[in-house]
Amino acid sequence: MDFNPACLSNIFLALLALVLYAIGSYRFYRNRRGFTLILGLAIGIDILTAVLASLRVTPTAQLEGMERIPWGSPLFMVHIVLATAGFVGFILLFLYLLFRNRNKYSSWIRVMQFKVLLPVWLIGEGLALANAAMKLFFGLRLFV
Repeated sequence: MDFNPACLSNIFLALLALVLYAIGSYRFYRNRRGFTLILGLAIGIDILTAVLASLRVTPTAQLEGMERIPWGSPLFMVHIVLATAGFVGFILLFLYLLFRNRNKYSSWIRVMQFKVLLPVWLIGEGLALANAAMKLFFGLRLFV
């Protein structure tokens, strides 16, 4: 396997987004200040990670004989569905937070984003991170 140090930047950016989503989500759940900025940064880093990876600026680790997208892998499909649902959900939540009066946030939205949206995104992104780390460090692919 050909080791490319740029692959680590993909993992680092994804981990940074994960930490920011978790902190921002928790701060919103507990009604602490600064959650909008933190969630906005997480979304921005998530977008940056996706764009850089798709343009192969920060490539993912390549394994011999595995040059295709694993659309047939059930685990890959779970990753795509959950990560996309979480990502779109956080974008919609962010827009809601920007345009809604701070004193009028519904309590259910705080609970829903922390107990449903965040875990959905974490599972989806966690699968991608596990796949990237396994390819990079062990030469194995999680999505087959």
